[in-house]
Order: sequence, then structure tokens, then C-alpha cells
Amino acid sequence: MNPVAIIARKEFQAAFRNRLFITITILFLALSILSVYIGSTTKRAEVRVYNETVASLTAQGVTALPLPPEIHTLTILSNLTEYVSIVGAILAVVLGYNALIEEKESGGLKLILSRPVYRDRLLTGKLLGNAAVIGVLLGLVFVFNLGLLVVVGGIWPTAGEVLRLFSFVLLAWAYMLIFLTLSLLLSIRLNNSATVFLVSLVVWMLLSFVLPQMAEAMMANSTVINSISGATNRIPQDTVASQTLNYLSPTWHLRHIGGQLLEVAPGSLLLSSGALLGQWLTTLLVLLAPSLVFTAAGYASFLRNETLTLE
Repeated sequence: MNPVAIIARKEFQAAFRNRLFITITILFLALSILSVYIGSTTKRAEVRVYNETVASLTAQGVTALPLPPEIHTLTILSNLTEYVSIVGAILAVVLGYNALIEEKESGGLKLILSRPVYRDRLLTGKLLGNAAVIGVLLGLVFVFNLGLLVVVGGIWPTAGEVLRLFSFVLLAWAYMLIFLTLSLLLSIRLNNSATVFLVSLVVWMLLSFVLPQMAEAMMANSTVINSISGATNRIPQDTVASQTLNYLSPTWHLRHIGGQLLEVAPGSLLLSSGALLGQWLTTLLVLLAPSLVFTAAGYASFLRNETLTLE
């Protein structure tokens, strides 16, 4: 068997023996159950209130009845975006963190490299194995959430809705790959496991929370006066600085396209298939770019690292 495939299979098997990884995965799936339950319960409550209101108005002889509430299936899964951006990113960090650092600290990596194993093949196998773990995990989330929609929500999604959810899952894989390659790069450059984990989490917090909050603070607020009620509203508007900061945040890109695909953002259902596909492809390229940079830097550093040679 190809050495890369052997290493990738080993990494894949090792991930599902890692207690921390299993714990976070179970948490991820449990949050999915809770999300679908809360979302479906909320939608049923809206329908019940509407039916009760219509029955009451009809009994009073009112003919101008309110429009029924719009029920969009995928909005029930809208919290999936937040779970991926938080729990999914941490899972990716754990995978990248475990890929090399333990073998470096124990001296096992030097022993492996003293055998006829090329460094690029070793790193490729570890990267592919862990990327496959993320893919399998998100595949389970995809199937799991579709099943929950039917079992818990009592909703059969259409083919278009299934495609939207699958498209989001592909982008979630690209998003998690950023933090996998980042933590793998740090495990190559640094020698202390605690430092690798801490720096990975700090970078994740910076990209996921600090940058979007800074962008929000830099937004300009326009004052709008309602001509009928006279009420004054302040509407935030993007500035060049806020748009730039948001563009630097992978989490912002995931949330933005997630709102379109999961039918949460206003006007998302009015987008044409071509416009939505264009946004999806742009987001995919933006999310893949950091992973390519981190991967290239990781290969360059790993191949030139002379400290990994047995004396």
C-alpha cells in the first residue's frame, strides 16, 4: 500500500480513539439535536398561534385575515453556522495539534524519519487523514440533521433544500481546514504542545470574534426618521474599514454565506441560482486560500527542519 495512504489511515483511526475529539464530536451532535428541537418547536408555536388567531377573527366575522407565517425549513438549522464556527474550529485545532506535536515531544518523530519515509509523504498522509476525519464528521452532521428534520421536526426537505445544506457542509469543511492546517503548521514550528494549542486558539478567537467585533464598531450609523410615527432609528452601514476587517475573517464569510444557504438572511430566497452559485464559489476560494498558505508554509518548514534528524 502507498505510504501516504498508510499514514492517512493511521491518522484517521487515531482521531476516533482520541477522547477529547470524541467528547467534542458528541457535543457537536448533541447541539444539533437541541437546535432542531428548538427550531421546530418555535415554528410549530408560530403556526399554532396563527391558527388560533385566525379562528378567533373568523368567529368575530372578520374577513381580512393575516397572512400565514412563512415557514422555511432550513431556518431550523440556522444555528449550525455558529456550531461549525465555534465547535467545528476547535475540533480542527485538536486534530492538527495532535498530528505531530506528541511525536515530536516523545522523540518518536525522529525515529520515524530515520526510516525510509519521505518527509513530504509523512506530512501529506497526516494532512489527508485528518482532512478525511473532518469530512466524515461533517458527513455525519449532514445526514444527522436531515434525519432530525424528519424525525423531530416532522418536515421532509425538498431536493433544493438538501442541496443548499450540502453546499453549506462543503464550505464548513473548507472553513475547518483553515484551523487544521494552522495548528499543523504551529506544531511544526513550535516544540511545546501547550504553546501550539494556546496560539491556535488565540488566532481562532482573533479571526472569529475580535475582527468581526472591530468591524461592527467601525460601522457608520445612519439616522432614519419614520415619516409616519416620527420615530428615529439608527441603521448601521458598512464602511471601507469595516468591510476590510470582515473580509479578513473566515468566520464572517461562513456566517454570511450560511445566512444565504440556510434561508436566514433577508432576501436569500429571492436570489437566483446563478447569483447564489457565484457567492458560494467566491466564498469557497476565500476559505481555501489561508489553508493553501498554511500548508505551503508547513511543507517548507518541515522539509528544512534539521532538528528532526537523529544524531
